[in-house]
Amino acid sequence: MKQQTISVGPSPAVTVQSIPGDLRVAGWERSEIMAKTDGETLDVRVDAEQVLVSCDENLILYLPRQASLRVETVAGDACLQALSGAIHLGPVAGDLCLNDTSAATLGTIAGDASLRSVGSLTADRVSGDFALRGGRGDCAIATIGGDASFRDVEGSVTIENVGSDLFLRNARGGVVATTGADATLYLEPLPGKEYHITAGDDLLLRLPPNADVELNLTAGSPESLHVDFPGIEWTEESPTQTITLGSGSARMFLTAGDELIVTSKAEKWDSAADFGVGMGDISDWGIPPIPPIPPIPPIPADLSERINRRVQAALERAQARTEAASRHAEVKIAAAMRRAEAKARAAEARTRRPHGRGFEGRVVIGGSEVFRFSGQKPVERGEPVSDEERLTILKMLQVKKISLDEAEKLLAALENK
Repeated sequence: MKQQTISVGPSPAVTVQSIPGDLRVAGWERSEIMAKTDGETLDVRVDAEQVLVSCDENLILYLPRQASLRVETVAGDACLQALSGAIHLGPVAGDLCLNDTSAATLGTIAGDASLRSVGSLTADRVSGDFALRGGRGDCAIATIGGDASFRDVEGSVTIENVGSDLFLRNARGGVVATTGADATLYLEPLPGKEYHITAGDDLLLRLPPNADVELNLTAGSPESLHVDFPGIEWTEESPTQTITLGSGSARMFLTAGDELIVTSKAEKWDSAADFGVGMGDISDWGIPPIPPIPPIPPIPADLSERINRRVQAALERAQARTEAASRHAEVKIAAAMRRAEAKARAAEARTRRPHGRGFEGRVVIGGSEVFRFSGQKPVERGEPVSDEERLTILKMLQVKKISLDEAEKLLAALENK
C-alpha cells in the first residue's frame, strides 16, 4: 500500500496516466491531492502547470472539487464522483459510473455505464448497457451496444445507434435516436423542437393529453399503427400517417419496424416494459464504493483554554524543579563551607607547634597556576593554612570555579605542604 499527498490550488489540472487496475476518484473541499494504491509504485508530481499521477495497480484519488481531470486509459472499472471540473476519460476496459460530475467526454467503455446527476456528455461507444438519470446538459453518444435508459435530461439527446431497447423519459431538448429493438418514450413536446426516433421493432409513445405537436408516423403495416387520442381518425388505411395535435408547434418523426402506438393514457404505458427495467444500479455491478473521505478532526471549543492550562502547569513544574535544585545547591555549598572553616581552624591550632625548614610551592588547577605559597615544612602534621589561601579557595568554591571535592583536596594539600 502506497499513499501520497501534495498541496495544490483550488482548481488544478490533473492527468492520470494509464492505470492497470480500477480507478476511483472523488472530489473534496481541500486544496490537496491524495492518492492511494495497493501496488508497489505511486508517483504524484507537478509538471509545468499540471499534476501527473501514475501507479502500477488500483488507484484511489481525492481531488479538489474544481479540478479538471484527464485519464488516459483504465484497465479495470472506473468510478468518478463529486467533481465540478471538466472530465476527459479515455478507454475503460470495465464498467463506468459517474455521479455528481460536470461536463464529461468519454472514450470507449467496454462494460456498462451508469450516470447520475452529470453535466453535458459526449461518448464514443458503450459496449454494454447505459443508464443516465439527471442530465444537466446535452447528451450525445455514438453507439450503445445493450439497452439505453435516459431520464430527466435538461438538454437534447442524440444516440446514433442502440443495439437493444431504448427507454426515454423527459428530455428538455430535441431527440434523435435509432434503436435495433423496442423504444419506449414518455415525452412532453416543446415548441420549436424536433424529435426523430426509429425502432427496429415496436415503438410506444406516451404524450400528455394537451400535447401540441405534429406527428409523422410510420409503422410496419397499417394494422400496426395506433393513435389513441380523442377525435383522431383517418380514412385511408396506410402505415404512414401525419396527425396534428393542437397547433403542431413541435414536430415528431416516429418510425417502427412493427407496432407503433401513440397514446395519452397511462394504462398502455404501465403495461409496457417498466422504465429502466434491467438497467440495475452500480451496486449490482460489484464495483466497490470509494472509501469515505478522511475527515478533518474538529477543533474542540475549549482547545485554547486547555492549552493555556497545560502550559501554566508545565511552567509551575519547571519553577518548582528550579527552586528545589537551587535549595539543594545552597545546602551543599553551606556544608562545604562549614567543613572548610573547621579545617581552617584546625590548621590554625597547628601553627603553634614547632616548624622545620622552609619550602616553597604552588597550586595548579586545569593547567593554570591558581596561587603560590611558601612556608615551613611541618615536622609532624603540617603547617596551618593562611587566611588569604583559605579565602581564595572558599571564593572559588562559591562562584563554582572549583567543585567541592577539588576544594577539599586543595585544603588538604595546603595543610600538608
